[in-house]
Amino acid sequence: MLRFMFPLLSNITLDLQPLVFFLSLLSIYHASLIALRQIDLKKLIAYSSIAHMGFVILGLFSLNIYGISGSIFIMFSHGIVASALFFFVGIIYDRYKTRSILDYSGLVSVMPLFIIFLFFFILANLSFPGSSNFIGEFLVLVGITEVNIFVAFLTTFSIILTSAYSI
Repeated sequence: MLRFMFPLLSNITLDLQPLVFFLSLLSIYHASLIALRQIDLKKLIAYSSIAHMGFVILGLFSLNIYGISGSIFIMFSHGIVASALFFFVGIIYDRYKTRSILDYSGLVSVMPLFIIFLFFFILANLSFPGSSNFIGEFLVLVGITEVNIFVAFLTTFSIILTSAYSI
């Protein structure tokens, strides 16, 4: 999008900006609400990835340096965090042959060091302050605030849903 769409279609990009903001917010909220209902860990991580990509599109279409930098930062950190979470789910699945959250109660007593690392990456996926996703989402919110304060306000509430399905 950065390389081809914005230089070639700059007028159309400005005209379609409200539609893209609406669709991005819709994808963030829809994916977050679906992730909230999941009991399969892989599906939960996949739907959280969709929500994060909604943030990326919001940042790209803010068309300012903060939003674009934030979206690039989210893409980079999401690649690391989501890969690590899928890796950890693969380890748990290899050991217990199930991906259901309901079957993992008491896992901290069996695998305490593993749970510490898993919790660290869950906090990074949550965009906890100090994590790499936090910097990207903060920059996207700053970039969106410069363009449309109402969209930034609606985007901020999606952080509550992210906290709910992550924890």
